[in-house]
Amino acid sequence: MKIRLCWIIPLSVLFSVMAVFSTACAAGVSDAVVKVFVTANPVDYAKPWQTLGSQASTGSGCIISGNRILTNAHVVADHTFIQVRKQSSPQKFTARVLAIGHDCDLALLTVDDPEFFSDLQPLDIGELPALQDSVLVIGFPLGGDKLSITKGVVSRIEIIPYAQSGKRLLGVQIDAAINPGNSGGPVVQDKKLVGVAMQSIANSQNIGFMIPTNVISHFLGDVTDGSYDGFPMLGIEYDNTENPALQKYFKIPRKNEGVLISRSIPFSPADQVLREEDVLLEIDGVKIEADATIPFRENERLDFSYLITQKQIGDQALVTVLRKEELMTIPVTLTDFKGLVVPPNSYRKPPYYIYGGLVFTVLSADLLQTWGKNWWERAPLGYLDYTFGTGRLNYERREEIVVLLNILPDNVTMGYFGLDNEVIKKVNGKNFTSFKEFVDLLEKQKGDFIWFETDFGQKIILSTEKIHEITQEILLRNNIPAQSSEGLLGR
Repeated sequence: MKIRLCWIIPLSVLFSVMAVFSTACAAGVSDAVVKVFVTANPVDYAKPWQTLGSQASTGSGCIISGNRILTNAHVVADHTFIQVRKQSSPQKFTARVLAIGHDCDLALLTVDDPEFFSDLQPLDIGELPALQDSVLVIGFPLGGDKLSITKGVVSRIEIIPYAQSGKRLLGVQIDAAINPGNSGGPVVQDKKLVGVAMQSIANSQNIGFMIPTNVISHFLGDVTDGSYDGFPMLGIEYDNTENPALQKYFKIPRKNEGVLISRSIPFSPADQVLREEDVLLEIDGVKIEADATIPFRENERLDFSYLITQKQIGDQALVTVLRKEELMTIPVTLTDFKGLVVPPNSYRKPPYYIYGGLVFTVLSADLLQTWGKNWWERAPLGYLDYTFGTGRLNYERREEIVVLLNILPDNVTMGYFGLDNEVIKKVNGKNFTSFKEFVDLLEKQKGDFIWFETDFGQKIILSTEKIHEITQEILLRNNIPAQSSEGLLGR
């Protein structure tokens, strides 16, 4: 007979022990944590010639080697002025951005005044914590002005979409609360930086996410040359090969191995290198299972895209495929590739062009988000087709999608009101692949009429008589400072 001893600890004692643990672990670390004060002025993507006005916010950050402050990209996005304050001092110092990576939601700041960094010990970067490890989230969340220290446990490690960019990178879920203001603050284990607080799930209880050291190290390695290139992607659409009949049909050599490529995305690294019905078996010698996962540490698995995002832009990946029963290993050079719908935060200022009261721009994730939190329920169907529908497959190999954003009232546009937010396919019957090529067609127009064709076959026809004078009158009437975004026309 076994006797089990049960220890009953009063809650007051338990909380005291936890508080002592947290305080001890945070000692010597909290001095490296800073509060970030940001004034921002984001662009209005619905009216891309203007901004939304000045906005103030706060976040957190931590000091790392080289007199640098690590924080989130979304904390300092669209900034016009930044200040930082040490938790041990009331004085604010002006800061500036050294590098920003929206795809991984990280940014580096510095302070030019050397007094700010005096007597401060930067945080060392640690290792990726294990499942069930305890960590501390340190920062300045809303609800108070003092430093907050929250204990959490690592509950999940997987590839997740980052809210700032939609990019799928390695993320770590923790059960510590991450609230507005915590963003950019360090997650610490054994007095070392093991993550940066990033995002949480709305209406959930204590489900937060941090950016792990794998992603942080990639970002820091990328910016050593003074510029940020970003995280690569292979550029394929694929299906799993778990079905036994499918495995047999494609003669996959080993059971439960590989994924079936259904399409290589135009202009991506895989474009015209990997083919439809190739079975992707390995990347750099690492076997890909039928469910699209690879081994990661002991008893853990990750999506195979991790193998690509570990590399830098310009690196090569050795890709092994089964093509018509022949095994092939193909080198793929990883480039700076962006999808057909421009990812969030890709533009400092979005391009636009106004012609006779017609306002044109590029379809982007930022434009879609002007329809609000649940934009996929409100945005025009033509836009959504390039985001979720068959249009995203880009069979026409367009580099960008040009949209008629708005129609400014005037005699020249009479009868066309209500045709805004349409995708433009042709100008005078001519196709184009980019916004620059589209604008060039308009600038070189010499006939008496110009006509635009939408994706749905609708035609908008304008007289070109005195069109430039009319355009300038419309701009003046609507207080629009310029016909186009800066640098678009080259004049």
